[in-house]
Amino acid sequence: MNVLFLIIKEYLSITQKLTQAYKIENERIIIERDDFKKMLERYAFTSFAEKVKAYKALNFIIYDNNNYTMPYKDKELKKTVRKVIINYKTYDTINELFKTSIEE
Repeated sequence: MNVLFLIIKEYLSITQKLTQAYKIENERIIIERDDFKKMLERYAFTSFAEKVKAYKALNFIIYDNNNYTMPYKDKELKKTVRKVIINYKTYDTINELFKTSIEE
């Protein structure tokens, strides 16, 4: 099994679980950095840094330069904080592609 397949399956699994616990806002799921890091470190088939690099390249997360987080206006704290923003639209697209089979 190759690393790309594992990363995609992990992303689908993580995002599926997050949809049950978090609200989807503008096709995004906003989570804490620590929670994100714990999720990605759960399966150590590659390092956290390598997974983040892949997540960024595959558009699994929305981020700013040289980071894996984005500033986010927290309505409860009434200030801007850095959060991980999961791209739900990418999840939806990949999930549909995984469900689709091609008949030969």
